[in-house]
Amino acid sequence: MDAAIDLQLFGVSPEPAVYDGLGGRRVEVESGVALLLDTKADAPLDPFLDMQAMLLEMTKELRERFQRFQSQKILAERDADGAEDEASRKLAQTDAKAAIEAVSLIVRTLEKIDSLQRTLIGERAEAEAARGEPEDEAVLAAEFDRLVERRVKERLDAAKEDWTREARPGGDAAARAESGP
Repeated sequence: MDAAIDLQLFGVSPEPAVYDGLGGRRVEVESGVALLLDTKADAPLDPFLDMQAMLLEMTKELRERFQRFQSQKILAERDADGAEDEASRKLAQTDAKAAIEAVSLIVRTLEKIDSLQRTLIGERAEAEAARGEPEDEAVLAAEFDRLVERRVKERLDAAKEDWTREARPGGDAAARAESGP
């Protein structure tokens, strides 16, 4: 039994994907004309989120390439160890070294992406703090109201205490009456 699997049925292409600038939005029709939605009028809703999404996509792609180069390095080292002649061994060692350099470059790039993400998050937090989000204003207003209520209650309690001290028999009012004007 010959079991041939058509990968295109699952949305998987046997050829590696190549970025063509259209971001997967192209639909080919029989005439060879590509249909493309015009998005020039659409302003980016949030540039921070757009940048964050781009950095996440880059991280995902670099992670995949990192894994591929790691496996290539392991295979090249295995080939170098099992090489029968000097030329094959040197070729495998060169492949291993190239894979190690690629992995190193990917790691440095991932570190820079991480740094960019941290910078973006910090700048966004600063911008939100400077802008004064409505939730922040509501929290501040509630805190102000609470402080005012507490201060008013303290003053009323102090005034009530003074009044009761003066009004009771033998209190400050009685002492003032005995001493006279």
